Amino acid sequence: MSRWTRAVATAGAVAAAAALSSTLLVSAQPLPQPVVGTPGLLLQNGAFDAGNRSGHPIGWGVEGNADGANIVNLQAYRTAGLGSLEINDVAGTAVSVRSERVVATAGDEYTLTVNLKGRSGTPAWLYLEFWDFDRNRVGETHVEPSFSTEWQEVTVTGVAPPNTAHVTAHVYGSQAAAGVSYWDEAVLTTAPPSYDPALGTERELFLDDYRIESAHDVERVVHPGEKRERPVLRPDRPWEDSSYTYGSVYVIDGLYRMWYTCYNDQAPHYHLCYAESADGLTWDKPVGRSTVSGVGYGDIPASETNIVMAGSGAHVVYNPEAPADRRYFLMKTQPAPGVPGGNGYYGWKSADGYNWTPLRAEHLLNDGDVVQTAWDPKQRLYIATVKKRMFTSRTPGIYERAAFISTSPDLETWTTPQLAVMGDSADDGAAEAIGGLEGQIYGMPVLPYESTYIGVPWVFLTTDYTSGEYATAADGPVLPQLASSRDLLRWERPVRDPLLEPSRGGAWDDGALYTASNILVDDDTISMYYAGFQNGHGGADTDDPNRDQHFGQVGLATWRRDGFVSMSNASLPGLGDAGEITTEPVVFDGSQLHVNAAVHDGGSLLVEVLAADGTPIPGFTGADMIPIKGDRLDASVNWRGRARLATLAGQEVKLRFHLVNVDLYSYWVS
Repeated sequence: MSRWTRAVATAGAVAAAAALSSTLLVSAQPLPQPVVGTPGLLLQNGAFDAGNRSGHPIGWGVEGNADGANIVNLQAYRTAGLGSLEINDVAGTAVSVRSERVVATAGDEYTLTVNLKGRSGTPAWLYLEFWDFDRNRVGETHVEPSFSTEWQEVTVTGVAPPNTAHVTAHVYGSQAAAGVSYWDEAVLTTAPPSYDPALGTERELFLDDYRIESAHDVERVVHPGEKRERPVLRPDRPWEDSSYTYGSVYVIDGLYRMWYTCYNDQAPHYHLCYAESADGLTWDKPVGRSTVSGVGYGDIPASETNIVMAGSGAHVVYNPEAPADRRYFLMKTQPAPGVPGGNGYYGWKSADGYNWTPLRAEHLLNDGDVVQTAWDPKQRLYIATVKKRMFTSRTPGIYERAAFISTSPDLETWTTPQLAVMGDSADDGAAEAIGGLEGQIYGMPVLPYESTYIGVPWVFLTTDYTSGEYATAADGPVLPQLASSRDLLRWERPVRDPLLEPSRGGAWDDGALYTASNILVDDDTISMYYAGFQNGHGGADTDDPNRDQHFGQVGLATWRRDGFVSMSNASLPGLGDAGEITTEPVVFDGSQLHVNAAVHDGGSLLVEVLAADGTPIPGFTGADMIPIKGDRLDASVNWRGRARLATLAGQEVKLRFHLVNVDLYSYWVS
């Protein structure tokens, strides 16, 4: 376990400790998941068991009469755990206790439930609040509980209005009343999205619990990519001080084609460069592909460089089904007169990937910073992940970076960007574990993959604002992690271990890591190109003796097919606890069940098929199955006798996996 993995795991354990107090189903971005099948909580410290040195609840903000809100340990005034929140509302004053902001989805229904017991006077009120991107409260619903010396459950429910970005829980003692009340076990839930039992032919991965009804004695494990020791592309041209993948790599007509960022000392400093390769490992930088003016370097004309566009914006998306003049598309940041903040995301199109023309004169989306683009051929949809900055960070006056999603069917019309993933208390805890400040999301490529969307949030663990050449933008590591979504609206991050880990100190990629906006997939392997730096986001310090040798380079990481995450069980026969996973009801049209799994020494993987009510179907039990052994990327599941899966096609059934010393990556029906 690396130093970064330990830091993130420590933070996840802190959040998990709070999560163990309740079980709930959520569709907003929950905190890390302590147990498979038991989603992480939306509210940190909802049980009010932990307070800071001022006695205020950790994970909640206190305003107004701060002495009127305290964590107390009084047996008669708690329902579970160690403590509860005491609101001592003094006449003529007000006290406000509000949770940290939680990512919310417009149109979803949220329910806040809290236990309340009165001691004297009038109890505080309970609010459910909805906020937009600009921190404006766009909706609220509340309840004014009646006084009772007995515990009562107080519930408030509301639907997130349009433009909602966040939801908060709020306990408020007003100036117009006075009294002492106690609050415990605050739980925020959302109605789960509708479930579709149809499996189709796509593979089902284990990035979320969407198809899991129950599980025990299994762990969701992130498998970091296996990195090549040396970079595959380095800055070796006069116009390249750094060369790194803020970029894309596609295989087109058998040729690997890479668009990457090169940085140099001439305005606009960032440029889009092009390289190609026959094998993905040895790259050529062909010159003179672009005929667009203004893409040379100093006295070196464009015809003698591989620069194909001036300015940042190297995440090219390739759509072979698009009209010829826009087969290639990218967004990039440019000044946008009259737009708040002064910048916009502009679209560019190309027929060949070298020569680019503006998609239109106007910008496509407001703001301007990091952006990644993707094409989803199944939904026939373009996806743009744009970085926006919100004034929700811990550091006064500093924007918090977060990932927003916008989509378009035609490149012309784009949806209003929806907040997808932002740093939460677990990310903040990971930063604190290395002596830092908070966690933010620097960018997030979205990968349409099989039955889901995989997000790769670049988690920026800010350590300080004083180190490095770019100190004012914060220093610290940038670690690619995992997120997933079924609909591009609701995102989950049940585990927070890095998908790519920095190498050990002194290596060419021991600092910040970024990834390409796409992956390459074949029958056996997932490949992802990434940018490796020798320092954190802040850059090298002025007194670093190796400062001139710090620059970005391109590396290559690989995984087995479907291999980002597995459901893992480490028991042995007769030693430890065997694992079990039961799916929600599923319906399929095929005739053959497949699994991608590694059955380790002494292990076993058995699969049985159950009726929709959970009863085993004769002939399809674990005892009837022909065991699967070894490491199998595509193992067919078969049962002895005359049992054939095709006889169950069209029926609602459940699958139950029994795991002993197994890593199970995916399953599908063909």
